Amino acid sequence: MIDLYYWPTANGLKAAILLEELGLEHRLLAVNIRAGEQQDAAFQRISANGRIPAIVDHAPAGGGGPFALFESGAILGYLADKSGRFQDDRYRVQEWLFWQAGHITPYLSQLQVFRERLPEPVPRALELLDREAERLYGVLERRLGEVDYVAGAYSIADMAIFPWIQPRRQGRRLADFPRIGAWRERLKARPAVQRAYAKGRELAPTERSLALE
Repeated sequence: MIDLYYWPTANGLKAAILLEELGLEHRLLAVNIRAGEQQDAAFQRISANGRIPAIVDHAPAGGGGPFALFESGAILGYLADKSGRFQDDRYRVQEWLFWQAGHITPYLSQLQVFRERLPEPVPRALELLDREAERLYGVLERRLGEVDYVAGAYSIADMAIFPWIQPRRQGRRLADFPRIGAWRERLKARPAVQRAYAKGRELAPTERSLALE
C-alpha cells in the first residue's frame, strides 16, 4: 500500500498518473493546499518542504518500515525503480525530467501567477515570462518532431511534463504547436491519465490544472 498525499495540481497529478499507470495499490490522501493544510506539522513530518506531493510506501522494496518521500521528481524515480517500468532509457528520461523540474515548473507556474493572481499587471515580468514560455514550448515542440514521447518511449518524463502544459492559462495556442497538441492527445487517451484526472475532479472540481482543453 502506498499513501499519496496530494492535491490535484500539476505537481500532484504527476504522481497520481504514475500510480494509475503502475496499477499499484494506493490511497489518495487530500492535503488541501487552498486551506493551508500543507503547513500542518503532521504533514511536514512526511514532507520536510511542506509541499505536495509526498508518499509513504508501507512495503518498500528494501524491506523495513514505512518509507516516506517528498518532491515529485524523486517520487516518480522511486516508483519507476521499484516497478522497473517507464524509464527504459534512464539518462534520457532524467534529462527531460530535470528539464521539467528546472525550467517548465518554475517559469510556467510564475507565468500563471502573474496572469491570474496579481491585482495589477506587471508588464515587464509578464513580457519576460511570456518569452520564456514561448521558448520552452518551442523546445518541446522540436523534441516531439523527433520522437513520439520526450524520452523516446513513454516514460515518467511525459507524466511529469504533461500536467504542466496548460496552453490557455499560459497564453499559448496549440494550433501553433501541433506536435505538442498531438502528444497531449496521445496522453489524454490513456486510461490511467483519465482515471487520475477523474479522481482529481472528484476531490477538487474547480482546480484549474484539471482542465484539459
